[in-house]
Amino acid sequence: MAVVSDPHSAAGGTLSGARWLAIVNPAAGNGAGANLTRTLARMFADVGVRVDVTRSPGPGEAARVASAAVDDGYDVILAVGGDGTANEVANGILGSRAVLALYPTGTGNDFARNLGYPRQRRAVPAFLASAVPREIDAGLANDRVFVNHVGIGIDGVVAERARSLGHYLGPLLGYAASSLAAIVSYRPAEMRVSVDGEQRDGRYLIVIASNGVYFGGGMKCAPNAAFDDGWLDLTLAGDLGRVAAVGSLARLYRGTHVDGERIHGLRARSMEIHLERALPMELDGEVSRVRSLSVGVQPLALRVLA
Repeated sequence: MAVVSDPHSAAGGTLSGARWLAIVNPAAGNGAGANLTRTLARMFADVGVRVDVTRSPGPGEAARVASAAVDDGYDVILAVGGDGTANEVANGILGSRAVLALYPTGTGNDFARNLGYPRQRRAVPAFLASAVPREIDAGLANDRVFVNHVGIGIDGVVAERARSLGHYLGPLLGYAASSLAAIVSYRPAEMRVSVDGEQRDGRYLIVIASNGVYFGGGMKCAPNAAFDDGWLDLTLAGDLGRVAAVGSLARLYRGTHVDGERIHGLRARSMEIHLERALPMELDGEVSRVRSLSVGVQPLALRVLA
């Protein structure tokens, strides 16, 4: 892996002496990551942290690069990108003593928001220079790690549209516009759902398992979620109808969407979903299609800087 180093900077902060590697997703943030490859090391050197820098060769490759970096003795792996990049790095370092840090350049950056990172990128190096490692839970979805959330149903449709609209409208408006468009066209699907062994079958607009509070560029999907409690916060929205769905979308931004009737909020350690046909699944911002979903949690399995 090609690494760009700044030989004049020195490690500092709470991880004095640690070896840092930044893995840059050059496509994140509408290409913003590509411009950081040569400047990132100097930005961190200004706050006393030496960072080596490399690019992710392509989609899905950051996990492999992160795993190799751990084997090479790096202590902190800096994910430069959005939630998807953070997810890949987490999959590469889970089970090691390496620490995940973030330099958010994506569209939504909900994981960084949940961890209290500053919204302005120029403030991130100083924030990380004084941040401390903490252990958080890692979610599992079909044996893949997720750091923030996984959702099935309309969530995947919205995420696909928001990826393009977010570049023009921003994450908040992009996700809201995508959600409204999806509400018009997407219909709830029959799902066989088991939550910690209890059956909750029915027609669902969306089912989400959250590790953090925010998703979708700032929606408070799970307002009571905590990264270190050993639980997942589930949101199950039934067949709301278009008008009610629009109202629930507005309440999502305030975290007041759960009504105990058509939208349920639960805490669980496992969930199983079986579908009659493949549906979109969104995992930390990345979309795929699945016929079944098995969700679990590994308490305090991932180390992050926050």
